[in-house]
Amino acid sequence: MKKNIILLAGVLLTLTSCSLSEELNDSITKEASNNILGADQALSSAYLQLRSFQNNDNQLMLQEHPSDEMAGPTRGADWDDNGTWRALHLHTWTPDNARILSSWEQLYKGLAFALDAQSFTGITASQKAQAVFLQSLYTFYITDIFGQVSMREPGEAVINLPSKNLKRTEAIDFAIQILEAQLANLPDGTAATSYIANKNAGNALLAKMYLNRAVYKATDADGKPQAGPYTFTAADMDKVIAYSDAAMANRTLQTNYFENFGPTNGEVSTELIFTAKNTNTEGGDIQTLSFASLHYNQTPSGWNGFVALTDLYNKFEALDTRRSASVPGFTDKHGLKAGILLGPQVNENGAPILLRDTPNTQLSFTQDFSLTNSTEEKGMRVVKYFTDYSKPTRPSNDFVFLRLADVMLMKAEALARKGNTAAALIIVNTLRVKRGASSFVSLTLSNILDERSRELYWEGHRRQDQIRFGTFNAAVQGRATVTDVHVLIFPIPLAKLAANPNLVQNPGY
Repeated sequence: MKKNIILLAGVLLTLTSCSLSEELNDSITKEASNNILGADQALSSAYLQLRSFQNNDNQLMLQEHPSDEMAGPTRGADWDDNGTWRALHLHTWTPDNARILSSWEQLYKGLAFALDAQSFTGITASQKAQAVFLQSLYTFYITDIFGQVSMREPGEAVINLPSKNLKRTEAIDFAIQILEAQLANLPDGTAATSYIANKNAGNALLAKMYLNRAVYKATDADGKPQAGPYTFTAADMDKVIAYSDAAMANRTLQTNYFENFGPTNGEVSTELIFTAKNTNTEGGDIQTLSFASLHYNQTPSGWNGFVALTDLYNKFEALDTRRSASVPGFTDKHGLKAGILLGPQVNENGAPILLRDTPNTQLSFTQDFSLTNSTEEKGMRVVKYFTDYSKPTRPSNDFVFLRLADVMLMKAEALARKGNTAAALIIVNTLRVKRGASSFVSLTLSNILDERSRELYWEGHRRQDQIRFGTFNAAVQGRATVTDVHVLIFPIPLAKLAANPNLVQNPGY
């Protein structure tokens, strides 16, 4: 009965995703087994659930809104949403926050599919390794965001409460252990097949988990996170370096930075290590990442919401291509640049785009904004996954989880934490020169944190990075106060506490 229940959910999830499911599964050798279709379907569902990261409601927002990169101003009645977005930026969220609840549900749904795939007797070694990679990935995110993980073993009956309940200090070791055991069984892959869990992806995820391990180990007995400074052991940093080297094999930096996020990124980018695949006929809501920021009168018409913080914009040199750039097939179509948008905005003919509420006045984005009462032009906007104008509501941009530049910076950080700043400097300057920025003469850990922001802004890494470097609780634009250490992890949603007595609310909530 258990398999039928979970499998039905997988079938419903993938009814409109047949071609992608076939593409994912065609990369796996199928055994002659009565159960193999069940394993295929459950594994496909675990992959497809990754699309929950790419919209403006779930876990991506928990990594960006509380950071020094993003905010969500209220504009009259627009974007008030009962204070949900303000609470994320102000670090005043509560266990009933809608974004926290939806993130919990989406992450645990993916974890359930990954576990279910492993319960079928006909599963191949490659399928098993991919399912374990996804289990490790979902476990890592749950650990990072919520500080504890509750899960069933593969094949365990759903009528019972989950038997495995891991504290923050235990969950990170578990996620590492299961992935290391299956790493050799992951398939080889290329940047063009980065939507399939592969050895490069496994190595990159292990590097990221070892890099953050010190943060999760710094937890009080009652589950309260410690603020650091954290103890990054030489052994863990050696693991980061080794796994990063393996993850970077057969990947090169993309010449045009924004091609890593465009409609053809899955075909042209040489940087991609692990992604969630989208096509013009099926996919998630990746277009919402641009729609949520763009103004109503821009094309595509946006919802005039999320903005970039001044601290982010000011980190860039003028010639750094990552800050803003014209993109053929995008800028010439409707005047939009990719990256951070500041100042007067024009259409494809150079004519002014006008404000909605003030006739005959040009739209000009400003660096300042108010969380509680912004007018429509306030705040810089961001277009990272620029739109495919042939299919603006179903774009084919693949969502990027892991890519080469991230791994390079992880290795540089590990080297620097071991005291080898000379080797780290070479890596960082290689990246900076590729992006049109000047080379550093020397390097500090603070430089590396800033470089991660320049390279990875609005990609879902910033909260995690700031916590690791000890800057997350500091005051930023729109938040004048230093916040308490308990907000380093989010609360367990109230409905989930009521459903599972093995869960314990995180301290401070």
